[in-house]
Amino acid sequence: MRKQIIFIVNPHSGTWGKTNWIAMATRMLATEYDLEFKYTTHKGHAHSLAKAAAESGATTVVAVGGDGTVNEIASALVHTNTALGILPLGSGNGLARDLGISTLLPFNALETIKRKKVLNIDYGTANGTPFFCTCGIGFDAHISHLFADKSKRGFINYLRLTIREYFKYKPKEYLLKYDGKSITQKAFVINIANIQQLGNNAYIAPKADFQDGLLNVTIVHPFGFFGALRLGATLFLKQIDKVRYVETFTCSEIELVLPPNTPFHFDGEASGVSRNILIKAIPLGLKVIVP
Repeated sequence: MRKQIIFIVNPHSGTWGKTNWIAMATRMLATEYDLEFKYTTHKGHAHSLAKAAAESGATTVVAVGGDGTVNEIASALVHTNTALGILPLGSGNGLARDLGISTLLPFNALETIKRKKVLNIDYGTANGTPFFCTCGIGFDAHISHLFADKSKRGFINYLRLTIREYFKYKPKEYLLKYDGKSITQKAFVINIANIQQLGNNAYIAPKADFQDGLLNVTIVHPFGFFGALRLGATLFLKQIDKVRYVETFTCSEIELVLPPNTPFHFDGEASGVSRNILIKAIPLGLKVIVP
């Protein structure tokens, strides 16, 4: 019996032509695998399709889209024998970039799937909801909530929104509980990472390791205008942990106690607001195909 690969496609993501990569995938993989292509129609659909695929015994489920699509599919595959493949079509592609999967050429990403080198990686949960890249509060969560309501997507529109909101945003105080400590911090951003980057090669946690069973916490304290310029540069130079108003540490579990109506995000997606958020590292719970 031939093994099966199911491609779950978010039709609203697209940096490559859809028909081109489908034809390429068929040429490269159809002699060895049975291929099936499914398209999502609403939020949560990718998760249910991936869950059904894993239950049917599919060898691989490929997420065709951005980090939101990857999150939905990966969360259905944790602790199963089905491996996650990624064809990155989003604007950030954080997990794909961190794993070394090509975000520019579909041939290279498909070649990765064909070779099928499987790695077990960690993931995190925030009040039980899985995330695979990062989650957090503060300015980036604020932007995620605003961006979720925008009809125009893409990095340029995200950047415009970020610049506009930066001059209006006011940092808040948060209570952090971890390793037996309770600490109040005023912060511009508190990010909890499973991988090194937010996407687009912006490294929020340069020392993060997706196989160490730990969360990497980055706290960005309030800063001035020139601090913002330095912060932007160090994100892309993998040196944010060297900035004096940035604090970093690792832990396996952390609880955030938030002021009312504080936005929260996981994997860049806006989530429902909660006053208390318990975040845990789950070691080696996801099989993923890597180069």
